[in-house]
Amino acid sequence: MRLDPKKQKMAVISLAFFLVLFAAGGYFSWVSPLKSDLEMKKASLKTEEQLLAVLQGKEKETEEFSTETTTQLQNRIPVKPLVEQLILDFEKAEVVSGSKVLSMSFAKDGTVEKPEAENGEAAAETATGTSETTETPAEGQPTEDAATDENGQPLPPKSVIPVPEGVKKVTVQLSVQAPGYPEIEKFIATLESLKRIAVVESINYTGGPEVTTVVAEEPPIAFTLTLSAFYMPGLADLAQQTPNIEAPEPAKKKNPLTTFSNTVKEETDDKNEN
Repeated sequence: MRLDPKKQKMAVISLAFFLVLFAAGGYFSWVSPLKSDLEMKKASLKTEEQLLAVLQGKEKETEEFSTETTTQLQNRIPVKPLVEQLILDFEKAEVVSGSKVLSMSFAKDGTVEKPEAENGEAAAETATGTSETTETPAEGQPTEDAATDENGQPLPPKSVIPVPEGVKKVTVQLSVQAPGYPEIEKFIATLESLKRIAVVESINYTGGPEVTTVVAEEPPIAFTLTLSAFYMPGLADLAQQTPNIEAPEPAKKKNPLTTFSNTVKEETDDKNEN
């Protein structure tokens, strides 16, 4: 029995239609969700990669910022006393002001407890201690002299500036000789302009005799100065970022007490060695 051609054609069309419908249903049921899920996964991966790049960039910036910033901050308040740098700073102030540092006395790890007194005068007495001072006549004499022990030797410098908890200080007492009062001001101004936080706590000086003639030569002025520079030893983890000491190049002298003839001989020996 043969089917009518029209019926065959209709059956083929119907079968094709159902196949297309089945394929479309399968695509929208299985393929399209998988494709959408794949696109979402790709977008999520791209977002995660961008977030990771941002975090890595911030971490790198934080590390660089931390290293540079701690080094800069340690120019103000280091984690070590850096006494050598202070000595170099004193030498610079000496050259700039035209003064001469005669002696230095250092006291490390200085701390000052907050005075507990009923009034300001008692607090000041508690902070400054019981060092004796000697009053002298008003004409060209200091208001107080440096404290000395029983043998007449100067006592270690005492600080009168309270500091926050965890901060230590190096207190230095300088004995300086200056040609005149402007040089004293220049010396002090140079110390106060240091990058490192430092406080001039006291200044004692003796003025020269009264000038009675025009041609009289003014003698140099001797004065003592107490200065405190601060540091934080508790931040030991930052010791590697301590700024380098700006020290001059060595003179390469074999004998620091050489005369001119010995200097010429040393230069000749150095040339022969080279």
